[in-house]
Parts: sequence; C-alpha cells; structure tokens
Amino acid sequence: MAGAYGGPEVLSVIDVAVPEPRPNEVRITVRAAGVNPFDYKSYSGAFGVDPERLPVRLGVEAAGVVTAVGADAIGPAGPIAVGDEVITYTAPGAYAAEIVVPASSVVPKPVALSWEQAGGLLAAGVTAVHALEAVGLGKGETVLIHGAAGGVGLVAVQLAVARGATVVATASRAKHEVREAARLQLTEAATAGRLRIVIADSHPLREAATAHREIMAGHTTGKIVLVL
Repeated sequence: MAGAYGGPEVLSVIDVAVPEPRPNEVRITVRAAGVNPFDYKSYSGAFGVDPERLPVRLGVEAAGVVTAVGADAIGPAGPIAVGDEVITYTAPGAYAAEIVVPASSVVPKPVALSWEQAGGLLAAGVTAVHALEAVGLGKGETVLIHGAAGGVGLVAVQLAVARGATVVATASRAKHEVREAARLQLTEAATAGRLRIVIADSHPLREAATAHREIMAGHTTGKIVLVL
C-alpha cells in the first residue's frame, strides 16, 4: 500500500483483516499479481492528490486459488467453487496475500499458463481486446500497433494475427529482438495455446517498490509481476 503521495519509497506491506465474501463475491489466495502503470500513478499524484484517499491499496489483477465463496458466486464462465484456480480483473487491492472480489470479475486460470503469466494476463489483455474491437479489426485488414514489445502490445499483436490481420508493429530499437467477454476471449486463447504471455521480471511482494521503479523507467519487454 501507499501511505502517502510520492515515489516508490512510500510503499509498505501491512497486515489487514480479510473479510468473508458476501453474496456474489469470492475470496482468493493470491499467487501472483500484475504490475501496471496505473498502480504507481495512483499514488504519484498523476491523478491528483487527495489525502482522504490514503492509504492507497494497489493492484488491479491477480491469479490465485479460491478459498471461500459467497452465495450465488457465479462468474462469466459459470459457478465458482473453493479450490478453483482463477484469475481476476479488476481486483482493487490485488497486491495482497488474500483478496475478496466480485464473482463477475473471476474467470478460470488457463492450465497452460504459470501463475506469473496468469497474474499478468488480464489488464494488458483486456486493453488489447478492447482496442481491436473498437476499430473492428477483421481478416485481411492491416493494423499499426505502436509499443508492440510492451505488455499490451505483445498481446495485441498476437490477437490481431489470430484474427487474420496483417500487423505493422513498432518498438524501441532495444526491443526489436526480443470486461467479461474480453476476459473469456483471453483465457480461451491462452488455454488453446494461441497466446504467449511474456514475463519481463518478477519480484516478491515486499519488493513492490523495486517493481514500480522498473515500470516507471519504461522499456520493459512484457509484464512485471509480484509473486506471493
């Protein structure tokens, strides 16, 4: 969490009580959580400074195991049960050992993905899906994708190719080598082996500040994740 506005030095790990899930909610033991630019911008002042919002709990996506379910806990893919391996987005406060989230934000974890890959799939992936659907990209068309080596770009390129489009991609020279329906589309593609999730780096939760310094510096290839 961020106890003040500033840089990564304001981050700390604290102990908080985890509530029981209410109807249409599930509790998840987190195995990995994606690190995204929104996370550091939420306490850097980029979205304004409001002391009443402090402390800021960080993270919006995670992968883990369901440990409790509320009544009528049904996600986009169907009923959710204790023991299910899942991924969730959006999940405010995902930088945590346990989180309680709406069942509507939870989909099954693709078996083919590691915890790190699954934890970093949805934020970038949903953004990529929405972008391609917004322009109505179809078979035989050509699309220009800037920042193709980043978290969103890597997924967007693969999804565009899967749609039968021709992709013109840009990236920095150093990288040349290297909502519900969207969630289901991504997990189905990953399960079928049509989607490759690139992990740039991973850190334990206590090193969240280091992860944020990396993503703030830019020029990462793929996703940065926190592991628990």
